[in-house]
Amino acid sequence: MKLPHKTSYVTLITGCSSRIGKELARAFAGQVVTVLATARRTASLDDLTSHHDNIESFPLDLDGPGSIDKLRDAVMKRTDGRLDFLVNNAGTHYASTAVDLEIEEVVKLFQVNVFAVMRLCQVFVPLLCQAPRARIVQISSVTRSIPVELVPLGIEVVEIVTGFVQSNILHHGLHAPENSLYLPIENTVEHIKYEGNKNGMPAQTYATSVVAKLMQPRINPEIWEGALNWILLRRFTLDLIKR
Repeated sequence: MKLPHKTSYVTLITGCSSRIGKELARAFAGQVVTVLATARRTASLDDLTSHHDNIESFPLDLDGPGSIDKLRDAVMKRTDGRLDFLVNNAGTHYASTAVDLEIEEVVKLFQVNVFAVMRLCQVFVPLLCQAPRARIVQISSVTRSIPVELVPLGIEVVEIVTGFVQSNILHHGLHAPENSLYLPIENTVEHIKYEGNKNGMPAQTYATSVVAKLMQPRINPEIWEGALNWILLRRFTLDLIKR
């Protein structure tokens, strides 16, 4: 694949084997953007690369030591150091109450959802600094302090606050030990997750809307998308009132 004209954008997206990740890749590709799609197994991205000349796959294991640095080196070589958008979409999910969480699972969650994202930002900021309109996009993450640090470098940080979307992340059941205090409501939690996935916004609709907003010259630091995202807004508002 040859990189398109120099005025086109280059976008790196993590977690493209997921439904949301795939649709984000397709939506960006539809905007005539060069998409660098990542997944643990690049074979899972064959349906993307075979149908889109401007999508190329790269391996990335957020648990694997050195995988992010190897990706950085591969991207630098492939694009001659060019990167306009970094979309941190990859993440893992573990449904459990705080008192029932297994510490080992918490460590895994932080490794993938926090530390890996921080490392991705660290290694790709030097490339983003050279872009005329660089953006870091966080999918379903709380992003507060990074924007302040990157504004002087000309890099915008956008948080995608996601409501219910038909994706794979809600397929995992509630993890509760046999002596959990929350066992009586286990069925209720599972029902909420099932209904959220069933009635959630289609991933293609979600991705198309998000990418259309991201491609605008001026953009809000938070984009609210997905079904019933007003529930998240209400929760955040109540948190602020309590403070």
